[in-house]
Amino acid sequence: MYYLGIDIGGTNTKIGLISEDYKIITLCKFPTGNNVLNSLIEEIQSLFNQHYITGIGVGVAGLVNSEGTVIESPNIPSLNKVPIASIFREKFNVPIKVENDAKVSTIGEAHFGEGLGIRRFILLTLGTGIGGGLYEGQRLIKFPMEVGHMSIEYQGKLCSCGNSGCLEMYASAKAIKETLIEKIEDGEHSQAKQLYEGNFYKISSEDVYKLALDGDNLSRQVLKNAGKALGAGIANLINIFAPDKIILTGGLSRAKNIYIETAINEAKKRALKGLSETVEIVQSQRIDSAGVLGAVFLLRNQ
Repeated sequence: MYYLGIDIGGTNTKIGLISEDYKIITLCKFPTGNNVLNSLIEEIQSLFNQHYITGIGVGVAGLVNSEGTVIESPNIPSLNKVPIASIFREKFNVPIKVENDAKVSTIGEAHFGEGLGIRRFILLTLGTGIGGGLYEGQRLIKFPMEVGHMSIEYQGKLCSCGNSGCLEMYASAKAIKETLIEKIEDGEHSQAKQLYEGNFYKISSEDVYKLALDGDNLSRQVLKNAGKALGAGIANLINIFAPDKIILTGGLSRAKNIYIETAINEAKKRALKGLSETVEIVQSQRIDSAGVLGAVFLLRNQ
């Protein structure tokens, strides 16, 4: 008997086949794309044909209501207003639970990762967008925690959510890519112009990080500025919630040098001394698995 844990992010989607004792049997990852729902149904059906599956837990980047409908997903607009839970329930006839992706990752870290035994911690998902979760007293605190949409710049860049100056517009993978492209368009030099046969519009945040490590000054500058923006956001969270630990996860959290180091230094510098000295800021060891495990845990304990 198995469960499926699904983690739908702005860039990639992960599906884990999970045993009753929370062992990951298989884990596959594919680009989210513009038609992720149909791709998911095909992948899930294939797994149902091979295994006895008794439930599906889903985490999705965006606001999700209690019925399992995506209210809004700024980075996956094709899922806006989509009733994922009812679609999957009708199609596969098993229990379904759908929740925000950062929240299921927070639950995954609390029970299987860096959050084990921690009184109060905040998880930040760093990817196409930026999400968050707050865990305290052995339970997920049900705040929206749309961290990526906190305003850090008055009259700043317009965000897809309709606000301006959101953290996501300065510190996310999408922001890093777009900022480098803008600077190249303005005539600044970068080795990125040599990638993809000169079509630098195809670069990814991973490319920017690799270029920075290889000595590309513009890429390094863009990553440091993004790290400073993230650090400002983290300092706000420290000042408001006083967590014991902040866990960084998502694909962008792998950019430990430059981006993450800058963010941690900036956060410690900006947050109130009495609070910054006691918080531990760490990189997740379950970047690809916390979400799928947390989705299944939430399903089984709802």
